[in-house]
Amino acid sequence: MVFITGDTHGDFSRFSPDRFPEMKTMTKADTVIICGDFGGIFADTPVEARWLDWLENRPFTTLFVDGNHENFEKLNALPVHIWHGGKVHYVRPHVIYLMRGQVFQIDGLTFFTMGGAASHDI
Repeated sequence: MVFITGDTHGDFSRFSPDRFPEMKTMTKADTVIICGDFGGIFADTPVEARWLDWLENRPFTTLFVDGNHENFEKLNALPVHIWHGGKVHYVRPHVIYLMRGQVFQIDGLTFFTMGGAASHDI
């Protein structure tokens, strides 16, 4: 199963059981894709690490495509791997950054990833 959501900006509370009850029947084979402005890898703080660990402990795999509010230096410093046909960076074993310009086969569906647009607030 694949679920898709928009910007999280480092606030992952929408994935708590009371707000996302569908996760009760999900497994790590199921995915949630965050389409831009993930915000989970930014300042390398203990709070950020706790949130990333919290996401890792959800019953699903978290995938994300970058938006215009990311720390690209940190993201691009991670090793490149191939996952479901495209290039990725693993943030945690089940928190995965889907790199731009890639095609992924996930749960019988094909996804093309492209990054965020120019920002009006930079």
